[in-house]
Amino acid sequence: MDSLSAARDAFQERLLAALYKARAPGELMGDSILYEKSGHVATITMNRPDALNAITVDMIESFAAALQRAQGDSNVRVLIIAGSGRAFCVGADIRQLQRWEQEPELRARFYDLAPKMFEALEAFPRPVIAAVNGVVAAGGFELCCFCDIVIAAEDARIGDAHANFVGFGPVSAVIAPRMLPPKLASELLFAGEMWSAVRMKEAGLVNHVVASGQALAAAHELAAKIASKQPLALEAAKSLMRRTARAGSAALMSDAFEHARRIFETEDFAEGLRAFHEKRPPVFTGR
Repeated sequence: MDSLSAARDAFQERLLAALYKARAPGELMGDSILYEKSGHVATITMNRPDALNAITVDMIESFAAALQRAQGDSNVRVLIIAGSGRAFCVGADIRQLQRWEQEPELRARFYDLAPKMFEALEAFPRPVIAAVNGVVAAGGFELCCFCDIVIAAEDARIGDAHANFVGFGPVSAVIAPRMLPPKLASELLFAGEMWSAVRMKEAGLVNHVVASGQALAAAHELAAKIASKQPLALEAAKSLMRRTARAGSAALMSDAFEHARRIFETEDFAEGLRAFHEKRPPVFTGR
């Protein structure tokens, strides 16, 4: 190793140590979103472990607020997204979706807030790393698609899974074919399968597979390395890469959520929710 490489590695080790030393206790935003800042790295943790971090409408609001807070802090150079407990995130809270018929204001808030949250994550100007553990499904999978880098524990199970109960995910349908080879994206979305972290790495969604329980530590290590680079250069590089990869996606996303709105009003959607609640396979009729 030459002296320059040795000096660089020593600097990165000191920076990582400083980041961990500076880590402040997490601040709860809303009921289920934890926000932490450690040096130049912010972490947003979905914190409903008993519900596998299923996303409620209130969580969407809190997640968006945490994103806004991180973006407004010029000292934050890298953002990590994580989930507490046995899952990263299993997507929308189906039990809350079951209340839509009786509480239409929940449906209206979801239609208003969910697209804005994903748009805010896509537009986040600095590198975003997903630290993935356990189950990653539906909206959790979609969150990963919007992250720049995904680090997954070896025991993680990752998939879109919307097809199994609620039909399709509007974000997945637009973004997954850009994150994965189209034929693999088709299989994943149509069959509702859950794949291993290793298979997702082979498919191109996951950057690194690490030992069980080590995804967040590995994400912080990589974040420290990235945070040591030029902040303005990082933002410029991300902006150009996103514009190249996602040209035209804004119009597609609007169309996708309109399709989702129609799907959510079908008999098959209601059957999917009933089947989930009754713990049985759904019987879909195409109505």
